[in-house]
Amino acid sequence: MQPIEILGIGAALLALLAFAGNEWRFMPARGFWYDALNFLSALGLLTYAYTQNVIPFMITNSVWALVSGIDVLRHLLKNRR
Repeated sequence: MQPIEILGIGAALLALLAFAGNEWRFMPARGFWYDALNFLSALGLLTYAYTQNVIPFMITNSVWALVSGIDVLRHLLKNRR
């Protein structure tokens, strides 16, 4: 298995962890960890999609990383106050 495949699988597992955590109510959708896991998984999946030249997934994961990244920044800035 290539390192990029390991990255893709790991990123997918992070996304699924956030999803399951939210569904099972131990990770609220507005919480820091939910947003952080989504951000990291989107970056990993974006990297994987880029190396495989899969444009639809590059678009999807770029938006996913942007939206969740903004939420992570909001959490961090809110906690600095």
